Amino acid sequence: MNRLRVSQLCVFLWRDGRMICDDPLRHRQFALNTEAGSLLRHFAHWARPEEVAARCQADPKLIEDLVTAKVLVEEGSTEHDREQQLGPWAGWGTAATYYHLASRTHAADRFATADEDNRWLKDHLETRPQPDPFKHYPPGARLALPTGDDTPLASTDLEQTLRSRRTTRSLDPHQPMTASQLATLLRWTAGPLHQVPGQGLHPAMLKASPSGGSRHAVEVYPVVLNVEGVAPGIYHYHCGEHALDPVRPGPPDLDELVHWCGGQSYVRNSGVLFLYTAVLERTAWKYRMGRVYRSLYTELGHISQTAYLVGTALGLGAYFTAATRDEPVEQALGLDWSQEVLLGLNGFGLPTAAERARQQAMLTGGPADFSFLGDAWDGRQPVTV
Repeated sequence: MNRLRVSQLCVFLWRDGRMICDDPLRHRQFALNTEAGSLLRHFAHWARPEEVAARCQADPKLIEDLVTAKVLVEEGSTEHDREQQLGPWAGWGTAATYYHLASRTHAADRFATADEDNRWLKDHLETRPQPDPFKHYPPGARLALPTGDDTPLASTDLEQTLRSRRTTRSLDPHQPMTASQLATLLRWTAGPLHQVPGQGLHPAMLKASPSGGSRHAVEVYPVVLNVEGVAPGIYHYHCGEHALDPVRPGPPDLDELVHWCGGQSYVRNSGVLFLYTAVLERTAWKYRMGRVYRSLYTELGHISQTAYLVGTALGLGAYFTAATRDEPVEQALGLDWSQEVLLGLNGFGLPTAAERARQQAMLTGGPADFSFLGDAWDGRQPVTV
C-alpha cells in the first residue's frame, strides 16, 4: 500500500464524548473508536502504513478499514486526485467546501411533495409554532411613511430601466433624497403586495421579489443619512405597517459606516443604506435541511435587483456590497447571529452631475466604464483566513 493521509474533505468533531467523522461528500457520519481516533494523528501528513503500525503497535486491519471508509486516502488514488483537483474551492477554505458538499444533493435524494410538507407542518404546529411573518418593535416612536410616488415607475419603460441600471458609487452628499423616494423604495423592495389565506397557517405574503416557500426571511434596516423629512438614524422597516421603527436614533457615525463596509468610503455620501438581514427561523420552520441556507442569498439577490430597478426608475443611484463586517452590525442592530444574520446592503442617493452625464453617455453609445472612485477604499484589505 502507498503512503496514506487523513482525507482533507472529512471533518472531525466530538459529540456525546465520541469522535465523529463527518464525510460531507457522501453525506455520512459515523463514530470512531478511541484506537482509530488516536491513530489518525499519525497520518496528518503522508506516512507509510506499515511504519505507523509498527511504531504504534496498531492493528493493520484497522488501517485498512479506515482506508475503505475513505477516512484515510492513499497517495495516487482516485480519492487523492479528487482532493488535489478542488479548483476554486481550494482557495475558499474548508468551511465553504464543507458547506457546499454537505448541502449538495445526490441523485437518489428524495424531496417531499407540497402536500407532504404542508401536512407535516400542520401536524407539528403545537411543538413548532409558525414564526410571525413580521418583526415587531415597540410602536411608540413608529414613524409612518408616505404612500410613495409610483408615477416614475408607471411612466418608465422596462427596457430603458434595465439598460439604465448601473452600480453607482459617485453620489452627491449635498443632494438629499425625498421621503417619497424612500417610501417607494421600501414598499417595492420589502412591502407585501398581496396576502394569501393560509388554510390553518399564517397568510402567505406575495412581494415584488420571490422567496422560497413565500417565507420572506429578509428584513430591511434603513440607515438614513440624507433624506428630507426623515431624521437621520438607524431604523427597522415594518413592512406590515409601512412604517419605520427607530433602532438607534441620531445621525450615524460616517466613519463607523465605512468601517462596517470594509473601508468603502463612498458609502458616506449615500442618502440611505438598506441593511439586509435574514430571520432564520422563518425559513427553518418550513425547510429542515442545511441546503436552504443557499436560498437566503438567492432571495437577497432577488431583493437587491428589485431595489436597483426601483431606484433606477426613481432617478437614484444604487449600489450593493457584501463586503461587510458582520459583528459590529450585529451589535448595532442587537442581533443574535444564531437567530438573525446580516446578508449585505444596498445604498442609494442622487448621482453627481458628472456621474449622471457619464451614464447617459454610455446609453447613447459612449465608452463603457465603471463608477469606481479613486478613493473608494481606505487602503485596508479585509483579513482572510
